Amino acid sequence: MADGKRSVTAVHSPPDAMQESWTSRRFVFDLPVDRIAVLLSRLRGTAARIAAAVRAVPPSVLNTRWDGAWSVHDHVGHLHDLEALHLRRLDELARGAPTLSAADMKNEATWNAGHNDKPFAAVLAAFVGSRATLLARLEALDAKALAVAATHPRLQQPMRAIDVALFTAEHDDHHVAKLEALVRKAPATPAPRPTSTPWQSLPMDAPMTKLERRRVIGTETMISHITLHQGCDVPVHSHANEQFACVLSGKVRFTVADGERVLGAGDVLHLPSHAPHGAYAIETAVVLDIFTPPSVQTGIDEKR
Repeated sequence: MADGKRSVTAVHSPPDAMQESWTSRRFVFDLPVDRIAVLLSRLRGTAARIAAAVRAVPPSVLNTRWDGAWSVHDHVGHLHDLEALHLRRLDELARGAPTLSAADMKNEATWNAGHNDKPFAAVLAAFVGSRATLLARLEALDAKALAVAATHPRLQQPMRAIDVALFTAEHDDHHVAKLEALVRKAPATPAPRPTSTPWQSLPMDAPMTKLERRRVIGTETMISHITLHQGCDVPVHSHANEQFACVLSGKVRFTVADGERVLGAGDVLHLPSHAPHGAYAIETAVVLDIFTPPSVQTGIDEKR
């Protein structure tokens, strides 16, 4: 959990804005358990704050480690990496452990995760998924469970389940402030220019039988031109991306949580994040799939 910095050869940049180091922070864990709704709201909002901070920022800014310190990718990846520790501490509180697990203060998991080798959308999507798991766990706790305490190993003071939520929210704020500072101090880059491309000139791939795909991947959104040949059967899957499936021609039977829906030309299906869905081409169909955030891999790729 310590601030990510190593002595390595790296790109140089202006110094960070003044910010207290994480390990120098001290906490008073006396928040009433009925304040949990406020903390849950903060935890839900972290991904949106990150997305707002990086809007229209080029990838070369997001995945660069300045002066041997973490990149924007690393900071977001670190929040994902730490969710496992938060969940483990909730487990320990639930079973009455006297002392909570310690964090790896060298942050080896984050240094070695290769977050900068992945598209930013994939790093953010991983965090969104792990945060959803943590939120579900916290939302399920009643007042008694929120008040159970064990010793935090570094702070050497009692930490309750509600304090895990507070600690996580403060940790989010620390790293969002860090990545916001990185974005502010990054060298100016030319604004992206509008582009136009015929669909047929884009590379095509076939991630599964009877399915052809062409894509345009933007900074915040991705659109896929999909041809589903008759009989194409896309297994039920889900993903962190929100999706709109716009049927341009043909007929497709979609399987969703509440049953099946047959869509034809002119119909649109909205799939919220993590909504299970599958598709079967009753007849050859062309569908425009719109995803946000974008990601190189979607549920179709994972089902190969």
